[in-house]
Amino acid sequence: MPPPHDFDAFLAEYRTGPSGQSRTLPAAGAVVLVFAAAATAVAVTRGSDAPAGGPSLVSALTSEAPASVAAPPPVLPGYQVVAAPDRDAAYDVPAGWHIAPADTVAGFGRAPDALTGKGYATDGRDYCPGSTRTVSFLTAAADADSAAAATAVGAEAARLAYADPGAAAPAEPLRSIDGGQQGMFVETRGRIARPAPGCAAEYSVYTWAAPSTNGSFVMVIAADTGVPHALDAAGAKRVFSSIRPYEP
Repeated sequence: MPPPHDFDAFLAEYRTGPSGQSRTLPAAGAVVLVFAAAATAVAVTRGSDAPAGGPSLVSALTSEAPASVAAPPPVLPGYQVVAAPDRDAAYDVPAGWHIAPADTVAGFGRAPDALTGKGYATDGRDYCPGSTRTVSFLTAAADADSAAAATAVGAEAARLAYADPGAAAPAEPLRSIDGGQQGMFVETRGRIARPAPGCAAEYSVYTWAAPSTNGSFVMVIAADTGVPHALDAAGAKRVFSSIRPYEP
């Protein structure tokens, strides 16, 4: 994934979520950081207001909220926790990944053609000149069919992040480690046009979706592949298996 860029106009244009939901902009004076992904932009917005729209994991996958906890421990040994309190969700990533602040909004594209979410983490920034190897975040889709939602979001991420339609493998069931969350996993693969020297020529977008009251709760991992330390499908499934409800 290509290098960071300044993108001053993004925040003013950012009005809708991945399925067209109205979105609340961050409070005035919020810090805005922007990263590029493929030929498009990844907006990272830090503010005090959570974006409107998008289901929480509690509403999507459980009948009642878990007890409040100060901080969720990892469920995968040696991993660290990515918490998204306003999505009522947490998941684990390997210890070397960078976890953005919980109020970060991140994604691919430019509004109104954008895919965004919370619970943002990255791995391998500058693994090759100006590129990030892997990004992950939590988002939403309008379709309540888990397989269809995971497939559609994977295609959308491939198009926006890599300017490529990608090819999706058949959806397959994937249950969380605790057995409480049942979703569908999809891998969308493709090639990166004209990669920079040392950068990946291939990618995979891994998606996991489960139905919610307003469509589907979806987790996205976009990964450059075919390079050292790339995240493969087994690694993505391991991360997805750690998804669980969380309330601070």
